[in-house]
This record gives sequence, C-alpha cells and structure tokens, in this order.
Amino acid sequence: MALAVARALLDVGMDVRFYCIDPVGNMPLPGTPEQQQELAERITVLNTILPKSTLQKALAFPRTHWRFRRLVQQHQLDLVISFMERANILNLLGTRKVARIISIRKHLSMALADKDALKRSLVKAGYSVLLGRADNINLNSAEAAEDLQQLFPGIQRVSVINNFYDQQMQQKAQQQLPPEALAMLQGNSVLTCGRLVKVKRQDALIRAFTHATRERPDTRLVIVGDGPERERLQQLIDRLGMQQRIHLAGFQANPYAWVGRCSVFVLSSRSEGFPNALLEAMALGRPVISADCRSGPRELLAPDTRPSQKTGGIDHAAFGVLTAPLEDRPNSGETLTAAELSLADAIKTLLEDSGLQSHYRQQALLRAGDFSRDTILDQWVKLVVNHTQCSDQ
Repeated sequence: MALAVARALLDVGMDVRFYCIDPVGNMPLPGTPEQQQELAERITVLNTILPKSTLQKALAFPRTHWRFRRLVQQHQLDLVISFMERANILNLLGTRKVARIISIRKHLSMALADKDALKRSLVKAGYSVLLGRADNINLNSAEAAEDLQQLFPGIQRVSVINNFYDQQMQQKAQQQLPPEALAMLQGNSVLTCGRLVKVKRQDALIRAFTHATRERPDTRLVIVGDGPERERLQQLIDRLGMQQRIHLAGFQANPYAWVGRCSVFVLSSRSEGFPNALLEAMALGRPVISADCRSGPRELLAPDTRPSQKTGGIDHAAFGVLTAPLEDRPNSGETLTAAELSLADAIKTLLEDSGLQSHYRQQALLRAGDFSRDTILDQWVKLVVNHTQCSDQ
C-alpha cells in the first residue's frame, strides 16, 4: 500500500521520497519500467543492518530517528506518511514543522494481544504519548478505527481508507496450473489462502471441513500458503485421516490461479486488519464464507450493519456468508466448538446449493467494484492534498 500511494502521489505531480526502516523485503515496484525506475531512485533505507529482536530494534531506534529527521529536513518535506507501528512512532517523534499522517494497518487490540510483553508495552506507551501529534490517523477498516478510539479516548482526526485489489490479478488468474494442482481443484473444492500461522485458524477450517463433507468424498480442501504451523496442520490432517482430501499446497507465487478455480473461498482468521485475501477472492467472482472476526469481513460482506456487530451463528449477508468468530486458541478436543460448527454448516450449505453459489458469485463481483485500485488511491490523494494544503496555510 505504501508503494502504491507513493506511485499515485508521483503521478499527480508531487515530489515523493520513500524511506524504508530496514533492509528487508523485495516487493515489486508499481508502474511501467520507467515509473519503477523513477520510484526506485527515491527509496532510501534507514538501517543497513536488520535488527532481529524487539530489544535490538529499540536500541537501534535513536540512530534511525536521527537519520530520518535529517532526511526530512534535507528534502524539505511538507508531509510524512508512515505505515505500521515502528514507522508511526518514528514519524510522530519527528519535527512539529512537518504535517504527519500515520497509518495503522490492523485491529490494534487484537494485534497487541499477540505481541510479546515488551513490544506491547512499547507500542501502547508510544501511542499513548504521541497520537495527539498526528495530523491524521488513518486505518484500513472502520472497526479498527472504532477500536483505536476506545483504546485511546479523546483522539481526533481519524480517517478510514480500505485496501484495494489490483485488476492485474484477473490476468494472473487465467494462467495455467500444473496437472497436480488442477487435480486438487477439480470438482467441488474449498480453498483458503494465507500464511500458516495461529491467527489464521486453518486448524478450525480443517476440522469444520472434515465435519461438513463426511458425506461428500468428492470434495477437497486446498490451503495455499506456508508458515510455522505447517507441521502441526499436517499432523491434524493425518489424525483425521484426510490426507487424500485436504492439501497443504504451500507458497504459490501466483495464488490467483488457484483462487480463481475454487468452488468456495473461506477465511477462517480470528482477526484481520482488512482481509486482502477475502477481497481478492470476491474480485475473482468466488462465493465467500468468512469468520465474522475483527476486523474487515463484516465491512466487506454486510456493509449496512455496524462493523463491530458479530453473529453468533450464520449470517447470510448481502455479499457473502459470515459465521461466528473463532476462538483465540485451537480446539484440541474431538467435539467441534459452536463457532467451528457454524463454519461447517455454512460450508455444507453453500456446497450443496448451486443457486446460492451463483447468487454470491454475482454479489461478490458487485461488491469488489467498490475497492478498485483507482477508487482507493484517489481517496489517499485527496487526504494528502488536504493536509499539504493545510500545512501551507
């Protein structure tokens, strides 16, 4: 998102500089080769060595802050936009002469609960003291914005701009897959896509799918992604005797070719910031089921309801199916929890009702149109223009 916003601001004639805190990551730059080169020449990495622990990041912070402030002054910037916690605190500690927009990309209460005690304390303490210095606090979901205002009462100047999907994925979805991948997806297939980490609750999806399809041996579950939970998830699949019907497909450079061929897409996370995978599945015309977690799924699938409203069972919403939020911890028992049962029932119903699948395919495409790249980036440009004009006055 940061790269896309930088590209959009360059396209409307602004002088943009892009600062990365750490020397890590290899994201493709947006635009034509000429546009990519233009942006690449404006990227500066603040740290030459990647700090690995929270303590190392804290110790490196003073030097990072000194270099950041020097570059802001050198480039005579009018506005600094930052994304994610460490960059946001760095931005808020900067000079008061420069307007500041910070972007919080997650539901903060849920995210902080997963951090170690030191990191949780540093983020909360930093935000408590510094949030009042922001000219605008931007979040990518309305529920996350509501949560932030409850965590830090009295903060103002809050805005919401959702994520977008890139139309180029439509072409990527048409690319060929190898025969072994097509075999996994033939017939009735349920698919999810994401890192194999505890917060994504793929374990609950495996249990729910197994329960839902006992009488449908032709149906398969495909999990695209990799991560530290892979071994534990495979052990669960083996224990349930589902090796022939549940597949851990691993990391895929082009997940859209997989998503675009599934019968039903499921998001089983216990928390999100704004669920890109769910939005992208909708943009590819897939009928979707999502746990009604914090935050984002309800805003996508039931936009006429309050974002913090949660279903206790199954909600056949306007643009997809919502099921009860899943528990924080994996269920090690033989009996499914109430939330897992609601997910299982939703999967069973949608797989068995071709008319309902067709309805939600059309609704998914309709809703996804609200989140095109141009629509969302135009909101960012307007936000930036407004604050650069204010700083000039």
